Amino acid sequence: MKRSRRAVTEDLDYPDPVPAPEYSGPALLDAPGAELAVTVSLNGHVDPIDGNFHWYGRVSAPEGIELPDPGRGQVFLTLPGGTPARGVLQERDPWGNLRIVGIGTPPFPLERAEIHPGTH
Repeated sequence: MKRSRRAVTEDLDYPDPVPAPEYSGPALLDAPGAELAVTVSLNGHVDPIDGNFHWYGRVSAPEGIELPDPGRGQVFLTLPGGTPARGVLQERDPWGNLRIVGIGTPPFPLERAEIHPGTH
């Protein structure tokens, strides 16, 4: 007896999707030659190929404050009550915001199981 594709997929028990960790709010950007109060919108995921947690997002500064140029080396991003997380500033968008990326423990809180044990 041949089973239809629909019958096969109905028999599988798919887990509920897990929301991606994220944070939007104030942060402190510590870049070479500048320490700025900024607003960030961050997200992240465990990369299935390398097994590390990759976090990324946008950094915005208050009007009249100039963000540092991207690609100037390592920066640190700290959320209120958090510990600094290493990152790199990448390209600037048309509105003057910067993309930031990091690998390992992000600046926002996670469940411990979400971070690969070998990262920091």
